[in-house]
Amino acid sequence: MAGKMKAAVWQAPRQMTIDLVPIPEVGPRDVLIKVKAVGICGSDVHSYKLGFYVQSGQILGHEFSGEIVQLGAEVDGLEVGERVTAFQIGVCGTCYWCQRQQYGLCPDLFLNSTGYGLPGAMAEYVHISGATLGINVFKLPSEIDFEIGATIEPTVTASSAANEVQPGDKVVILGAGLIGNVAMQLAKSRGASKVVVTEVSPLRLEMARRMGADAVFNPLAGDALEWVKQEIGVGRYHFNEGAMADVVLEMAGAPMTVTQSLEMVRSGGTIVYVGLPEKPALIDTTKIIHKTPKIVGCLGGSTFEIAMDLLASGKADTRPLITHRFPLDEAQAALEMQLRSEESIKVLIEM
Repeated sequence: MAGKMKAAVWQAPRQMTIDLVPIPEVGPRDVLIKVKAVGICGSDVHSYKLGFYVQSGQILGHEFSGEIVQLGAEVDGLEVGERVTAFQIGVCGTCYWCQRQQYGLCPDLFLNSTGYGLPGAMAEYVHISGATLGINVFKLPSEIDFEIGATIEPTVTASSAANEVQPGDKVVILGAGLIGNVAMQLAKSRGASKVVVTEVSPLRLEMARRMGADAVFNPLAGDALEWVKQEIGVGRYHFNEGAMADVVLEMAGAPMTVTQSLEMVRSGGTIVYVGLPEKPALIDTTKIIHKTPKIVGCLGGSTFEIAMDLLASGKADTRPLITHRFPLDEAQAALEMQLRSEESIKVLIEM
């Protein structure tokens, strides 16, 4: 498909341009997807604001849905006109981790991923090379429209984080953006006995309450650790006391909440880190030594099929979390809105 397309291109911190760029050429194993909706991820915000993970000229966007408009002759199981989501990840195939099939740890991962090293979905079209059904392209079930389709990728992360929750667990969630809110829903569905949420945005806090959190708290109103101790119990440990959370899901990506997580978790409990702090967090390793928690870094890890099943069945509900919609021409305004947590939860760009 020859011609030009509109794309939102990152040039420098807080500087986006809307450019006309060539529509990608489709090879024999590739697909071209007409983008219908793309969500703004927390990592997109870090890229936009500070230049994390990207170079000048990058088309942002990796949470998206759309319709196949062109595919190569060697692509199996997909047809023009099908509604899909997709995410391309490329690895070197030769490094220490690739040799052990730990592909998510390949150092080249982000150099070869949609919206990072590869052109992203804040454009009229996005290209997926080596298109393989169930690997990097996924058909949307009839229950999922294009808007919800653009929330599948963050639901993958939320699902992976919530997998650490066992029936009867007491869970603390720090941060109630889309991923934190969905993880809260899934923790409840997995049988947690109590799920409490802290969040500094009143909008996000009220949404967490509406979506089923057992208790919510704004840390700007008092001591979050003391509140958690009151809600789920005091956890004594060697020489000190903290809270008694079986699982802490750190979704805020704030240095303060990273530090708090080590006090809120019980001895032998689990902390899952999902949020991406923009500055280093202060960590007292004596808490790790004395409490010996299981510490998990979460960068995806679940599957698109699982996330789609959760959304199609209603176990995860992202529609109320979509607070704003912008056209592509207003991509910079959309990114600025996503920065304003007091006003937004999930911002979409719709074509």
